[in-house]
Amino acid sequence: MAPLAPLPAEARAAERPTEGTGPRAPEPALTDFQRFVQLATGRTLPIFGQQFFAAGRFDPVQATQVPEGYVLGPGDELIVQVYGGLDFTERLVVGRDGRITVPRVGPVQVAGLRFGELEAALTRSLSASYRNFKLAVGMGRLRSIEIYLVGQAASPGRKVVSSLSTLINALFETGGPSVQGSLRAIELRRRGRTVSTLDLYDFIARGNSSADQPLEPGDIIFIPPAGPQVALVGALNQPAIYELPKGGGNIGAMLALSGGLPALAAPQLAQLERVDASRVPARYVENLALDAAGLAKPLQAGDIVTAYSVSPQIANAVTLQGNVASPMRYAHKPGMRVTDLVADNNFLVPVSYWLRVNAGNAIPGLDKPEVNFNYATVQRLDPVTLRTEVIPFDLAKALSGHAADNLLLKPGDLVRIYGPDEEGVNAFQSVILRSSIFEGPRRFVWREGYRISDALPAMERFRQEVVRWVRSGRREVQAGTARTGFSAEEVNFDYAQVTRTDPAALRTEILAFNLRQALEGNATENLMLKPGDQITLFTTRQVQIPLARRTRVVQINGEVAVPGTYQVNPGEKLTDLIRRAGGFTRDAFVYGTVFTRESTRQEQRRNLDQLVKTLEADLISQSAALAQNTAQVQADAQTTQAQLAAQKAAVERLRTLEVSGRIALDLDDAVGSQPLPALELEDGDTITVPTNTDFIGVFGAVDISSAMRFRSGQTVRDYLERAGLRRFADIENVAVLRADGTVRTASTRARGSFFGGGDSVLALEVKRGDSLLVPEVVDRRTAYTRFITGAKDWTQILYQFGLGAAALKTIRN
Repeated sequence: MAPLAPLPAEARAAERPTEGTGPRAPEPALTDFQRFVQLATGRTLPIFGQQFFAAGRFDPVQATQVPEGYVLGPGDELIVQVYGGLDFTERLVVGRDGRITVPRVGPVQVAGLRFGELEAALTRSLSASYRNFKLAVGMGRLRSIEIYLVGQAASPGRKVVSSLSTLINALFETGGPSVQGSLRAIELRRRGRTVSTLDLYDFIARGNSSADQPLEPGDIIFIPPAGPQVALVGALNQPAIYELPKGGGNIGAMLALSGGLPALAAPQLAQLERVDASRVPARYVENLALDAAGLAKPLQAGDIVTAYSVSPQIANAVTLQGNVASPMRYAHKPGMRVTDLVADNNFLVPVSYWLRVNAGNAIPGLDKPEVNFNYATVQRLDPVTLRTEVIPFDLAKALSGHAADNLLLKPGDLVRIYGPDEEGVNAFQSVILRSSIFEGPRRFVWREGYRISDALPAMERFRQEVVRWVRSGRREVQAGTARTGFSAEEVNFDYAQVTRTDPAALRTEILAFNLRQALEGNATENLMLKPGDQITLFTTRQVQIPLARRTRVVQINGEVAVPGTYQVNPGEKLTDLIRRAGGFTRDAFVYGTVFTRESTRQEQRRNLDQLVKTLEADLISQSAALAQNTAQVQADAQTTQAQLAAQKAAVERLRTLEVSGRIALDLDDAVGSQPLPALELEDGDTITVPTNTDFIGVFGAVDISSAMRFRSGQTVRDYLERAGLRRFADIENVAVLRADGTVRTASTRARGSFFGGGDSVLALEVKRGDSLLVPEVVDRRTAYTRFITGAKDWTQILYQFGLGAAALKTIRN
């Protein structure tokens, strides 16, 4: 027969039976046996096979090819194509009498014929009247048949299915058994007798459809209640609740439904929990092996079989982890030691190092090893106490063959190598070193009889560590930045300590020792160590040494013959350093020399912080008083609120001020034989000698706020007249910022006229490099209120002082 074109999808959809379709009926949350298993095992198990029906029904059978053995009946549509001497195409429906009416031929009986016999039957009927033609027959819309789904079905009742449906098709189309129904004894009944009994487990687990039968109109599908059920849990392919077949089954048969016993299940031990109503209590447990005898053990209703996983323990493996080239498991051999696992130093270079080198990346810290040679560990489980112990060893000594550190390994050991800056796992037989010198704590191995010199690196290696720390810790020095240090803190070799906890008395003991003498082997200072000791090293700043033994580094910049960083000796003065630096140049502005000191900067910072705290407390007190003053008029309240807001803004500006640490030298600007004071120098001092200048600065409430040319003999009044004063200029608080770091302000007196008063700051003679600051008047009630409310008052003076000190270095001729 020639194949016929399939119907369009829309037509096929329209021809599908609609009766009996719809969503699957909701099922109970859990069956009684599922709840029983949940209470016994703590797990909610599915019912094997129900997952095929849980997602909903399958589409009815329509688009599949009609088999040759299909029996025609009323309602089937035939597509008859005749060509040649006779030419027509017709869609013919089998009537209730079992006949179709063929054009130009008449009725033809087809009901009861098989589809494979239809073409020959029609050819014989047409051959009685016509010759020289060919005929092809195909199936159009198939008839629907009515069946009945009864018993423990998910959706029982009358169902309309395709005439092509089989028993299995109908079960999937109609939702199949409920959770209470059997999947192993489904019956197909026809005209009072059982045609077939279907075990869906055979179909689902083995693909066996030999019990499947085509359906006929009026067939009954009966789903009985589920038979005896058992639960399989644990290390299995498909833990679930299984229904036993008729006649019972054994453990092996149930496991075979999901692929048998998995490779990761331990066959040596399993557990069978059984219910026996004749016993008191009724539940008991059996241990069994999943060998041939165990798999053949018969099961009965209510059994719970638990399979266990194989142990993750590897019988003969030693694991190498950490900062190594190949972190992995290695086979253990009798007599195996650390050096058999880490053969040479190439094992200790991680792959990441070579990847960075191959990529051309810069490797930081090339002067230190890639691993911690002082400390490595072996992690081992004690089979008797079942406690994990950590055994430390010195990696460098182990690689050199030292017997006490080249440990004998056992199966299951975990050898861990640490990075150069890793502290390492805490172990009983270890001591720890703490110091700001190193990047984090360092742990060392302890052995019986060890002293300080045994735990710490030798003096040569220790010096290398310190030099590396000083080099990496040194901060870059920027010219004129007085608060930047010049050198890292030095190690205090005179004092170190051991902190020891007495486990019996539960008290801590501190033992002091001389680090230098201990590393050199002095028996008195080279203390005997105990497990858990903490060795603490200090710097000369943490525990100060006598002044004569401190190293002091000072920087001098600007107009000297040889500017740079100098190490100064105890008692060396500022004038001595100037001579060592070759003296001043011809362009040096000695009067404007800036001298900054770190200790002074810290003291200034503390004072400023205390001032801010005091002002904040005063602001809180004023705010509380304002809130309680209910009789205050609205206008005054608004004014006071504005003043408080201005005060808060002023405090915030104070908080952000950066102190310089400058020490005012109070110099005489007259040329003398020794213009700088003989100050003793400290570590971190900075001296900056600016270039000679012919300018002074005028800032604040003036018409011309800029640098002005210096004129010898002129006073503050002269320069302000040239710069011009604004309307709200506060002439009583004009400040002169001297180039030597000192400040001159008006003396405390009654307010006078602009040009009056011999003691006025306006009469001061201005010197080279000075700066004049004219603040604005904001409030005139009290000196304290004027200080904290003026947005450009004394806070402005402090702010301009910081700018002025830095700006003097850039004002040049």
